[in-house]
Amino acid sequence: MASHCYLIGPSGELFVEYLVRHCAISDEEIKDFENSKEVSRMKGGAICGSELRAISEKGLLLVTITLPEMEHLLWPFLLKMIIPREYTGAVSTVCRCISELCRSRSSYSNSLLTECQARGDIPEPEELFARLVVLLHDPLARGQLATQILTVLCYLAPLFPKNISLFWQDEVPKMKAYVSDTEDLKEDTSYQETWDDMIINFLAESLDVVEDTGWVVALGDAFSDQYELYTSDDEHSALLHRCLGILLQKVDDRIYVHGKIDWMYRKANIAVPTNRLGLAKGMGLVAASHLDTVLEKLKNILDGVGQNIFRRILAFFSDKVRVEEVDDIHAALALMYGYAARYAPANVIEARIDALLGTNMLSRLLHVQHPTAKQAVITAIDLLGQAVINAAESGASFPLKKRDIMLDYILTLMGRDDDGDDEVIGFSVELLHTQTLALSACTTLVSVEPKLAVETRNHVMKATLGFFALPNDPSEIVDPLINNLVTLLCAILHTSGEDGRSRAELLLYMLRQIDQYASSSMEHQRRRGCVAVYEMLVKFRALCSSGYCPLGCIGSCVHFNKIDRTLHRNLSSLPSAFVLPTRGSLCLGERVIAYLPRCADTNSEVRKISAQILDLFFSISLSLPRPVGSVVEDIEMPYSALSSLEDVIAILRSDASIDQSEVFSRIVSSVSILLTKEELVAALHGSATAICDKVKQSAEGAILAVIEFVTKRGKELKESDVSRTTHSLLSATMLVTEKHLRLEILGAISCLAESTSSKVVFDEVLSAAGKDVITKDVSRLRGGWPIQDAFYAFSQHTVLSVLFLEHVISVLNRAPIVKEESERADTSRHSIDVFMDGDVFQAAVLALTALFRGGGKVGKKAVEQSYSTVLCTLTLQLGGCHGLVGSGQQEPLRTLLNAFQAFCECVGDLEMGKILARDGELSENERWVNLIGDLAGCISIKRPKEVPTICTLLSKALNRQQTFQREAAAAALSEFVRFSDKISSQLEQMVEALCRHVSDESPTVRRLCLRGLVQIPSTHILQHVTQVVGVIVALLEDPDESVQLTAVLCLLTVLDTSPNEAVDPVLLNLSLRLRNLQVSMNVKMRASAFAAFGALCKYGVGAQHEAFLEQVHLTLPRLILHVHDDHLSVRQACRNTLRISISLIEVDNVSALFKTHYFNSDHRSDYEDFLRDLARHLCHNFPSRADTYMASVIQAFDAPWPTIQANAIYLSSTILSQLEDQRFSAPYYPQVFGILVSKLSQSPDAIVRATCSSAIGMLLLKSTNSSLMAS
Repeated sequence: MASHCYLIGPSGELFVEYLVRHCAISDEEIKDFENSKEVSRMKGGAICGSELRAISEKGLLLVTITLPEMEHLLWPFLLKMIIPREYTGAVSTVCRCISELCRSRSSYSNSLLTECQARGDIPEPEELFARLVVLLHDPLARGQLATQILTVLCYLAPLFPKNISLFWQDEVPKMKAYVSDTEDLKEDTSYQETWDDMIINFLAESLDVVEDTGWVVALGDAFSDQYELYTSDDEHSALLHRCLGILLQKVDDRIYVHGKIDWMYRKANIAVPTNRLGLAKGMGLVAASHLDTVLEKLKNILDGVGQNIFRRILAFFSDKVRVEEVDDIHAALALMYGYAARYAPANVIEARIDALLGTNMLSRLLHVQHPTAKQAVITAIDLLGQAVINAAESGASFPLKKRDIMLDYILTLMGRDDDGDDEVIGFSVELLHTQTLALSACTTLVSVEPKLAVETRNHVMKATLGFFALPNDPSEIVDPLINNLVTLLCAILHTSGEDGRSRAELLLYMLRQIDQYASSSMEHQRRRGCVAVYEMLVKFRALCSSGYCPLGCIGSCVHFNKIDRTLHRNLSSLPSAFVLPTRGSLCLGERVIAYLPRCADTNSEVRKISAQILDLFFSISLSLPRPVGSVVEDIEMPYSALSSLEDVIAILRSDASIDQSEVFSRIVSSVSILLTKEELVAALHGSATAICDKVKQSAEGAILAVIEFVTKRGKELKESDVSRTTHSLLSATMLVTEKHLRLEILGAISCLAESTSSKVVFDEVLSAAGKDVITKDVSRLRGGWPIQDAFYAFSQHTVLSVLFLEHVISVLNRAPIVKEESERADTSRHSIDVFMDGDVFQAAVLALTALFRGGGKVGKKAVEQSYSTVLCTLTLQLGGCHGLVGSGQQEPLRTLLNAFQAFCECVGDLEMGKILARDGELSENERWVNLIGDLAGCISIKRPKEVPTICTLLSKALNRQQTFQREAAAAALSEFVRFSDKISSQLEQMVEALCRHVSDESPTVRRLCLRGLVQIPSTHILQHVTQVVGVIVALLEDPDESVQLTAVLCLLTVLDTSPNEAVDPVLLNLSLRLRNLQVSMNVKMRASAFAAFGALCKYGVGAQHEAFLEQVHLTLPRLILHVHDDHLSVRQACRNTLRISISLIEVDNVSALFKTHYFNSDHRSDYEDFLRDLARHLCHNFPSRADTYMASVIQAFDAPWPTIQANAIYLSSTILSQLEDQRFSAPYYPQVFGILVSKLSQSPDAIVRATCSSAIGMLLLKSTNSSLMAS
């Protein structure tokens, strides 16, 4: 067709466009089509997408190359095919075709520009250049896209400004060479970053050779217009940001720059990490020339997002997408700030960084949640530090203010909790990548001035050392992370400290932190830890080299001449005590026992490095000056031992075939000689970790080393050193799995406790047990729980059993159970403010359990001797554990109940054990209080001789600070009071204690103390009744309702036996307080208050008769109203009290009303009949009391119960209708009538509205009758 001139004009262009469209078919489109259902319905002869694309590409190339008559059609029409987004996939083919056309037209290349300008539909050169530069991004793209673009750019050079062609002639071949071998590129993990940087440099240098500002501005406009050509997740878009950024760097027009960076930000999709990074780098490039403009823009963005904690919380609940959007904005801002600092001129960066940090901008970015957002903020901080380092290299050094705060920011973003476990539990690739970046950023910040403060240094180390525990995989991420960590540690050691002493202290601190990894059960952790230790020791030896004779000579000697005097001259201004560390500061004993097991490790690399570590330690120590006055008996011996150690290292390095046990024996022998006495003691104290090494071969080697030390130098040990080894031996007992070895160590611990301070030994045992309890399931440990074996050993020991029991009891009595923070405290009544760690409590209880069950006859005898003390302790802790149940902690209670049951079995109190088994774990309401009362009753019956001692201990326990323990003591005492009638002095003490604590801050203690007072035996109650009544009067006004209810119930009990002399002084006081409780919402409270008032009536016949009658009249309306209460108990109490009260005021013929059926009826009609009759009697006998009655009834109009409101409405209208003297009714009639009308229209309760209607009718009838009588 083309050869016969059919493809000319518009139809030809359409055909060419058709070919280009099919050349642009992407691999994704082909894959989607092949996976679609349409493929299965296609006939076998149909062509697939890949074949169609290949045919189109070949067709377009053939048309271009083989048909000269197509040249005028294709040129410059093909230029139109470069720009459209839908033809992006065909750009490689189009560029190749254009190159072929240009090659054939090279003889008249000057006409290229003319031909392009002749057609208005051809893209401008600036648009072509912008498009092609961005499409260079992917060097591995199909069809050698990058090479084709670079080629076509050279051919199209005449379209662009002068001088650019000469530059491209030199630069383009270099770029082509870089992308020519794609296989080599794939092996380079950083090829994309390198290639993008080459593109930006290519563009920057191209702009430098262009002297046409207008063309540069036009090119910037072209870049701006082409954002629509790329999707937000397309990496080309990120490169476009950078291209526009480097262009704006070359423009001096601030307004233009400001507009373009606004455009960049609007067009950026910061939710896509690559796009976000490209935007940040673009902004950074702009900042190199327009720093203030960029910073102003970033400030506007930051102010615009306005993301504080409150808004983030609101966004979280309203729209989680909003939180992600804000994270994206903050991440983009962080990167833009970082790259702005990175590219900014060194001479102005200090002021800008100070101003930036002064605004606390970074703190506003810390609340990001997405990993990529965190990485962006960390990268920004790293870039700020690098900017400071670069400025220093340029001669503009300055300290980085708020560096410590920035370090804290990094640690926060990295996701490491410095107060948590150093173990890495659960991780993701994104998290590891974040942490790798964070460690690099920490190294950068550590390397700038000022030097790290001690607190900051320790904080950084604590937050980062846990990375040694990371697993090996994924190695491509974990290995760089570990390398960054070791680099960070060496940087900290290098930049911290002023002299050798301070660096020695730092070295020791760092090595101790690494110990847990150097002795890990994981081989890769041991290798990492030992390599880190070795690298730091090498760094330390270089930092602390001295000019002192390694043989310890004082003054000038031949050895001294071999030392580097330059370093010594630099340190000569400082005293040697400060320049060099002391040997003691290296803590060689501790360090040696830490690395000796590694010399017997299963890994040859670890063995070799560990031996080198020991050699480094001793060579450093021997190079230090001896303390003044020290005497060395044989100066040659340590050097001979060191030489022997170095010979062993040489063997290990040569990998010669040698028995490893022999090698280790020679190492231990040398070390035994090299250690001083103090270092030997320290090594023995730290031997537990070595003996219990996680590698069996290393553990065996450590045991051999300890045996060697003790055998050769055991006589040097003092008795004072023995006690310090308790913890070490105990640790070994817990970790050693061989039974016989464990028993031997337990025997040694028992002997140590018997011979020295048993308290120290027991404390160590309980502390270790506590740690086991919270970290292990001790009931399922393979081979049994070693600490329990220790408990058994103490319990069966004739001497230690009593001492051990006393010590455990003292631990439980010394402090409460487990600390509760305020925000987690129980909100029901009070918080649990206690101090002992929960693990120590659990350990002490488990120790008691072991003693009760495993002590045999010896342990049982010890328990019987301390029965009262043990029982009181268990009772008090039972209260504390029940308190913890309210905060969701069940385990302490279960553990204690198990111990309590074991105690019952041990002493034979089976009945008490049954009570515990029945109600022990019931904690709802006050069941645990009743449980303690039941236990007290059981003890009083079974062991009455123990009761006085127990009561004395419990009375003292009421003074404890812990709320639940006071409650437990009060619960037990309140029950023991019942059984204390035989010992008057004991009862007096208990009553005094109970009275003293009725003002306790705990309402439960107040209740229980009062309950105990009313349970005083009948033979003694009369002498205490006045005191008890006084307590009740005070507690009737207690702020806690449960205490008030207990006071009312106790009043009912006391009034049964109280003489008039005890009640008369407080009769009116009691009446007033009971009246206040009669309107309680608590049904039981109301019923009890009405009943108690009735019980008081029998005391109203004495000296207080008239005053009490006044109280009766005040209470009477309320009694009448609640006779028809919603609750039966209240109705019954009011009926009984009403009978008694009416008898006091002596109303004629009223008693007959209480015998009628409607008085005892629960039907409302009967109640209304009763009201009418009773009101008639009251109005007839006490018309002057109408004011009192009406005032009380009107108050009941607002009662919270609709039934009581209806009762009050009916009673008020009945009283007003029954009053014959209008002097008494007139003041209340309008008021009552108005209220009734209001409630009739507004009350939501049907019973109120119905009663209002009836009452209004009653009042209107009364008014009508009064009018008729008046007329």
